[in-house]
Amino acid sequence: MLLFGIMLTLLGTNPLAAQQMNGGRDYDLKADFLIRFSDYVYWKNRSKNQPFKIAILEESPINASLLSDQNNKKIEVKQYKNLKEVGFCNILFVPYDCSIPIETIISNFSGKPVLIVTERNGYGKKGAHMNFVMVENKLKFEVNLKAINKVGIGISSFLLQHAIIVE
Repeated sequence: MLLFGIMLTLLGTNPLAAQQMNGGRDYDLKADFLIRFSDYVYWKNRSKNQPFKIAILEESPINASLLSDQNNKKIEVKQYKNLKEVGFCNILFVPYDCSIPIETIISNFSGKPVLIVTERNGYGKKGAHMNFVMVENKLKFEVNLKAINKVGIGISSFLLQHAIIVE
């Protein structure tokens, strides 16, 4: 928990960290966030003994970052070509250039305890549960509490204090 707090603090106050986010570096940071979200987001009826599943919709450079940065956790990462292929997962990552409309994705997972994480401006307000955004050259994340509550996922107050809350 301390490491996550330090990472958030450094990203929020260190302009050098933001300047270094070029090429695949921002996907390394996003992968770190996704993995750490697993510690601060709560899924109903999830056993700590079962592997944590992250699905990536279509192609994204985050796939390589997630596969190389699992911090000794039981995490399964799989990339899917289309929405119909995606089965059970804890987190669904929707890349910036995904061709499937966000409304279709949200509708497909309506009522299911799947945390939908995106990276396109405006998707937090459109119903994505969490959305990566750049604010003053710093990586931040939005949280849509209304959307999260609809699917029965809980989120820790520690994580919320570092989030941008959207509706």
